[in-house]
Formats: sequence, structure tokens, C-alpha cells
Amino acid sequence: MPAAKAVPPAAATVIITQRLRAGREAEFRRWQAEVNDAAAGFPGFLGAEVTPPGDSGAEWSVLYRFDGIDHLKRWLDSETRRDLLARGTGFFERPSTQHVLVDEPDGDVATVVVSHPVPADREAEFVAWQARVTEAERTFRGFRGSALHRPIPGVQDEWTIVYSYASVEDLNGWLESPERQALLAEAPDFRDFEVHRIANPYGSWFPPTTGADDGPASWKTALSVLVGLYPTVVILTLAIDELWPSAQLWLSLLIGNILSVSLLTWVVMPIVTRALGFWMRPGPDRDPRTDVLGLVCSIGFLTLAALFFYLVTRVFWTLP
Repeated sequence: MPAAKAVPPAAATVIITQRLRAGREAEFRRWQAEVNDAAAGFPGFLGAEVTPPGDSGAEWSVLYRFDGIDHLKRWLDSETRRDLLARGTGFFERPSTQHVLVDEPDGDVATVVVSHPVPADREAEFVAWQARVTEAERTFRGFRGSALHRPIPGVQDEWTIVYSYASVEDLNGWLESPERQALLAEAPDFRDFEVHRIANPYGSWFPPTTGADDGPASWKTALSVLVGLYPTVVILTLAIDELWPSAQLWLSLLIGNILSVSLLTWVVMPIVTRALGFWMRPGPDRDPRTDVLGLVCSIGFLTLAALFFYLVTRVFWTLP
């Protein structure tokens, strides 16, 4: 009999939602960066994502991913995290909420996390009712998926449901629908729940779509990233080589990548997306000339940037 293969642990994710007090954003960002750095030092850490509120007025959402529930629980229960949370309580209007999921959530545009406290003797009834809710959700426009997560002993007592729609408009269509209200009326014992909208939780280089507006085409997204990436990488490469000429290749590349990703996320791409917004997110009257203009602007900028860096590194100075 062949040996059984070990099953790798499922990735564990915690989504934390919190509403900031007015005027505390700068302090919160510095504190949150410290929390993220602390989480990154724990075993099994896979990544973190901080997303500000969207147009819908959602709370801030913070997502942490670990390679298994044991590693996630070690971070959640750690004295390091408790100390950081104690220092950050003054930033928030009310206590934060926390939802733990033992797999990766869907990263669609409009996502909601619903938590239900369910008595142990009512679980079968709740699961059957939730199945009817999910079947109703599937019939609405823009439905992308739904996942039911059971309580995790010692970590989370509530049942958690994560569901996503293609746009905020589609999501609101379900939340405000008579069908949903009828289902809630069927199960008054399960109406003690919390709903948290997660605004564009996974990815911050491009703003979320709203209404029926489509997001940018993949080729536009790729080209706009190239517009921001090329000059950023060249400038950082030249700067690192000038400031630290003896650095080994593997180390200079690591530092360059860290700096380039940071600059792209918080400085360069917001500028690029604003500058090319007319092209990436055209209005309802889609003029073909808009696509041509955006393409010409992007390629023209890259051409001028290449010419400029050629002159700087080969004509005026001899640089790498």
C-alpha cells in the first residue's frame, strides 16, 4: 500500500475591521506599520494588507495571512500583539471586530463578512437556513461566491460567512432586496448578526470599481504599471549603485525591490492612475479615440524616459 501523502495545512486568514477617530489617520498608519512588522516576525506569516474605507463608508480593514491556524493563533494570542493593541486603542471609535477564516477569501471588488453567534443545539438548523440564503444570493446579478466558515475553538466562537459581488451596486442589490428581508424574517433567532463591508481588500494600486463600471482592461493595467515601474527601477538601481557600489547583487536587488514596491504602492501608482484615469476608466460614452490617446501617452512617456536615461547614462555620464 503506498504511503499516504501529508496534507498541508490550510492557509488561515484574519480580517480585522475598525473605525478610526477623526484626525488620527497619520498616527494610525504609523502604528499599523509597526503591527505589520511585528506580525511578519512570527512563524508562518504570509502577508498583510491594509485597506482604507471605500466610497461606501466601510471601516478600515486589515488582513493577515498565515500558513496555518496554529501559527495564526500564536500571533493573535501573543504578548507582542496584546501590547501593540493596548497602545492603539485610542485610535478607534469602538472596539475592532475580528473574523478568522481557514482558507483564503475571495478578493472580489465588493465583499461582505457576516458573523452569526449560533447556539450549539441550533447549528444544523442554521446551516440549512444559510444554504437557502446562499441559493438566493446566487440568483442576483454579479454574484461571485460565498463561503461558510465554522467556529474555531479557542479562536472564534461565531459562524462567519464571506460573500462577494462584482460591484458595490450588485452587492447593494442583494442586501436591500425583498428576498433577503424575507429570509431574515424566516429565522428571527438568527438575526443577531454583524455585517462588515470590506472595501477592495486585496490590492491597492488601482481604485475599486463602482456601479456598473468595469475595471481597466488587463493590457491597460499592465502598461500603466510599466509606466510607473520603469523609471522607478532605473532611478533606484542607479542610486543604489552610486551610494553602495560594493553591494553584492543579491542584496542590492533585495533592497531595490523593497524600495520599488513601496514607492509604487504609495507614491508612483497613485500618480499614474490619476494621470491615466481618463484612459483606464472611461465614462459611459466610450470614444475609441480615448484608447488611442492613452496608448500614445503611455508609449510616448516610456520612449522619452528611455531616451532620457540613455543620455544620462551613456552621453553625459558613463553609468551602468
